[in-house]
Amino acid sequence: MVPNLAFNISMIAIWGVLLGVQTLQFWWKQYWFSVAFFCTGVLEVLGFIGRTWSHYTQTNSDAFLLNMICLTIAPVFTMGGLYYQLAKLIEIYGHKFSVIKSPMLYSYIFITSDIASLAIQAAGGGVAGMAASSFKSPQRGDNIFIAGLAIQVASMFIFGLLWFFFLYQIYVKVRMEHLGLQGKWYSNKIWKVSQAEIDYKYRPKFRALRIEPERWIFKYFPLGMTVAVLTIFTRCCYRLAELSEGWTGNLITHEWYFIALDSLMMSIATTILTVLHPGFAFRGRHVSIPITTAKNVTDEEKNGDLSSKGGSPEGSTDGGYGSEEEDKLFEREEQQANLTSVPEISTDGSKVSTGKKSKFSKFSKFSKFSMFSKFSKLFSRS
Repeated sequence: MVPNLAFNISMIAIWGVLLGVQTLQFWWKQYWFSVAFFCTGVLEVLGFIGRTWSHYTQTNSDAFLLNMICLTIAPVFTMGGLYYQLAKLIEIYGHKFSVIKSPMLYSYIFITSDIASLAIQAAGGGVAGMAASSFKSPQRGDNIFIAGLAIQVASMFIFGLLWFFFLYQIYVKVRMEHLGLQGKWYSNKIWKVSQAEIDYKYRPKFRALRIEPERWIFKYFPLGMTVAVLTIFTRCCYRLAELSEGWTGNLITHEWYFIALDSLMMSIATTILTVLHPGFAFRGRHVSIPITTAKNVTDEEKNGDLSSKGGSPEGSTDGGYGSEEEDKLFEREEQQANLTSVPEISTDGSKVSTGKKSKFSKFSKFSKFSMFSKFSKLFSRS
């Protein structure tokens, strides 16, 4: 098969633009995501350069290996960027929606799996390349390559199950609880409930990020993630089937399969997440979302649904205004302030008594902040 020249040059141009935009999006400080997608863009550009090169010389093993290895391993980096976004969304919505105790374990487990997959694929490509250059059968290298792809597909399948379970919990299950519909996930009433109505079910700490104000880019970010996961999974399944057929199979000898099931799938996933970039969705320049362990999440954040429906739970302990620690500091410094006696002044200017305790004793800077926190807490409950 001779690679189509016009198509492959077009893909170099498209991926060059996507790579340039992703480079500019480092500005949003989503470094994990940006590095992963930057690597994807570089590999895709190199891969299509290899295919363009192969148009002119189908027997050149260097052109073939550049195309095959780069385009095959590129999705590993794409998925590495996506795994971390699930951990962030769990932080935003609440740890009670996490199947795994620590959200960061999602990233550790699946990225480790992808690194293993990448290493196996690279080893397979190397063995196949050495065999081809020595005019020997590359079958052994091909089998190693296929094993690496199989691990990648299995890992993505498990991640997909966890991702869809997470979506079920934050969109369907909380609505069922809100309406008191136990097990009736099919009810039409569920989809008549707005996100604002059920936001009290989520973690109060990031309420402003979710709905104050409601932003379309955050609202549709999970949908973009879903499309990306499905398209990349489709692409990896195609690659596994293609290589399993061998170098003379029907899939690898017809470029339209590659165009529809590889190039298009990767382009859709990357374009969507370039538009719905997590830097836009999570206000990356202004909002920090550290990934924490379950023990660091307070009981209030775990059980936010105990508050009355329609409002967020009181007594936030996320370290913001009105936290429990600041309340204690306020009370402690108020007691110290009451120990200070301020003399009262009679009409003739003489000192009369020192028995009255003053509320306006000198506070430290922190105690002033604590006073402000106390008032902020009262106002936020009104």
